[in-house]
Amino acid sequence: MRIRSHGIIIILLFTSWLLCGCFVGSSKIAPPPSLSSQQRASMQTKELNGDFATAFAATISVLQDEGWQIVEVERESGIIQASSLKRHDIIGPAEDWYAERDTKYRDKLAKQVAKSDSQPAQWTRWEQLTAHIEQWGKNTVRERITITKFGTRMPQTYSFSDKKGRDKISTEGGTEQSLIIENPATYQYLFQQIQRAIFIRQGLTVN
Repeated sequence: MRIRSHGIIIILLFTSWLLCGCFVGSSKIAPPPSLSSQQRASMQTKELNGDFATAFAATISVLQDEGWQIVEVERESGIIQASSLKRHDIIGPAEDWYAERDTKYRDKLAKQVAKSDSQPAQWTRWEQLTAHIEQWGKNTVRERITITKFGTRMPQTYSFSDKKGRDKISTEGGTEQSLIIENPATYQYLFQQIQRAIFIRQGLTVN
């Protein structure tokens, strides 16, 4: 009876190990599930002190100070669209979660690619931001900011040798990825900067 119970415990522990993603050979832990639409809206929306005109101008100013390129401005509908500069990276948006938790993730990936004698993936990366501002009371505005990460990778052709030593050529299709940023700190920072800019424009003292 004791041996049987001991065996059951081992099986249960092993099963839990697999479910936790700790299986030997797996270096990645699955990222958390995406937020619900309500959770995302709550994170991306903020009520700010100020009138519409001041908040609208302050938002444009802050985005420019933060390096965003203003793409389109629709004052009547309260919409501002901006984009970051495009850049090259070895990973796409879907792998940012791993790189943020492991500062050496990109280096490890580059070493794996070097060992396989294949060309590293070249992603073109950028972000797009949309801000919507509306009057929300006598001296209050309601602003929602959405930031989306984009990545594209061109088709790649590379050569390799099969098990019999024969040279082979393989082509990997292009890829496109887009993910909405769900980091509360990113939005909190922008809202704080915008509120500060509103106060400054209104000639008030920021404590």
